Amino acid sequence: MYRIVIATILFAVLPGCAGQQQNYTPNWSSLHRHTTPEWLDGMKFGIYCHWGPQSVILETEDKKMGTLEAIENWKGEKFSASEWVDLFEAAGAQFAGPVAWHGSGMLNWDSKITDWNTVEKGPKVDIFESLASEIRKRDMKVLASFHSFTVWGPISKDNPVYLDPAKDNSAYRRTNNGRTGDDYLQGVYERITEAVDTYQPDMVWVDVSFGGTLGGELRGGFLEGKLLDSADNSVPGIKEQYQQRLISHYFNKAAEWGKEVEFIYKSFDIPPGIGLRDIENGNLEGLQYDPWMSDINMAQHHYWPSTWFYNPKNPLKDANLLVDLLVDITSKNGRMLLNVPPKADGSFAQEVKDELQEIGRWLKVNGEAVYGTIPWVFYGEGPTAVTSPGHHGQGKNRGKGIALYTEKDIRFTQKDDILYAICLGWPGEKLSIRTLGHRGKLYPGDIESISLLGTDEKITWEQTADELIVRFPEIPPCKYAYCLKIDRK
Repeated sequence: MYRIVIATILFAVLPGCAGQQQNYTPNWSSLHRHTTPEWLDGMKFGIYCHWGPQSVILETEDKKMGTLEAIENWKGEKFSASEWVDLFEAAGAQFAGPVAWHGSGMLNWDSKITDWNTVEKGPKVDIFESLASEIRKRDMKVLASFHSFTVWGPISKDNPVYLDPAKDNSAYRRTNNGRTGDDYLQGVYERITEAVDTYQPDMVWVDVSFGGTLGGELRGGFLEGKLLDSADNSVPGIKEQYQQRLISHYFNKAAEWGKEVEFIYKSFDIPPGIGLRDIENGNLEGLQYDPWMSDINMAQHHYWPSTWFYNPKNPLKDANLLVDLLVDITSKNGRMLLNVPPKADGSFAQEVKDELQEIGRWLKVNGEAVYGTIPWVFYGEGPTAVTSPGHHGQGKNRGKGIALYTEKDIRFTQKDDILYAICLGWPGEKLSIRTLGHRGKLYPGDIESISLLGTDEKITWEQTADELIVRFPEIPPCKYAYCLKIDRK
């Protein structure tokens, strides 16, 4: 009996044991045993930053400048990890991190595999390490994103063939009947696992190159996991075995580190139930059964290319819209990852700072209606719906398809015995909420009290069978979405 008790205690307290499946094998059935970390339920708002040679090209407006020349001119002389994370913190972000690999063979960390990294070239700084260190100092979770996988330098640790970015390397990549060959995929695998092992991110997010199903979905050939009869069947992603190796490596390492982690992916790039699905620059209509994420670009997609990197020609989404998006996504069981692009020198434009600080001011008043909440049985009511649900919905027609919410749109979240009703515009003297009439989910007498976050003024209300009528004070407590705190008995 003594040995059983000791073993039970050790299982509960030893790092990497409680609540985690150790020794994942690289197959989908094994990986399917992974569960979404409990801490991720409370994470609703994160920030990441597209910063690289593309920033230089956009700033100089030199359309003839190639990536190699841009790397030579990418100095990042004003980059300060502490100032970046100060801004993330001021905005109210709960998780944040670098774009670790995007659009070229340059790695934004101190790689021992290739000299094409930001310590040896470009800004001469370990972007990943410096940001991860600062993020952890603020008790925030670290996210690392990996995008297009172009291999420069030695292919891998055991394959010294050097892929010179000034030359055509397609012959080395397309060695499997036109598909990516194993030697190249091994180089991709080693680069990502090097970053994972070195910096131990809490969240790893991979873009469209990882699985390749998004392209077919956007072309209308794939529909909710089905290949349509007339569709092109091409899926230009990473081979399944390497996907499985990478994810199992990450999950097993997390068990060694003694912490729970999450893997985030696009579209149907891996089977459901293994990680968290991400919607690229878009939103979903309807309450979702599974947790999800949307990576939203702070900038509108007016001028191409490289819309995710800072370009003053692309106007910013204002704080009002971004707050409304955060609330709407949260109410549907999601979380928002906001892309905040710095300038080529590593500083942020004043307009970017201003909007982030506005979001932070709103969250200081109303954050309890977002952070740590879960969905209710209704996500909301009101006339406004997502007009272009799914990937890239916010980039269509220069943002004209983005839903603009009004005072008639209400979103719900909850925490313990508290229900939050968030009105996405100032309702004036009174607000009617049909969902909360006492012949709905809330019975007569279920409501104990109602207050408005940000003000001490007493709120009067009346619940009828058809609606909950709430009278608002004369002066709004904040600039944007207004949060009623409803204490239930």
